[in-house]
Amino acid sequence: MCPKVNVFNIEAVSLGDLKKIVIGHDGIDPGNGWFLDKVEVTTQEDGNGKTVVFPCNSWLDKYQGDGKTVTELLPESKYLAAYM
Repeated sequence: MCPKVNVFNIEAVSLGDLKKIVIGHDGIDPGNGWFLDKVEVTTQEDGNGKTVVFPCNSWLDKYQGDGKTVTELLPESKYLAAYM
């Protein structure tokens, strides 16, 4: 099976440097789980594109992995120095 990539564009006020994100789904029906490799957040503030990667590498599924459908992600370590 080919990996599937979903891209979501969201317009929002500036949130500053993201220190964590929470992502998940309601898990209502069996088979609704999905494997999440990573989340990339790109901002376009001041015309400069900045991308921060939040690795996950796990299932969001009641029946696979740790059984959780919601997870909290921290940015890759190379981005953490920017927040300190």
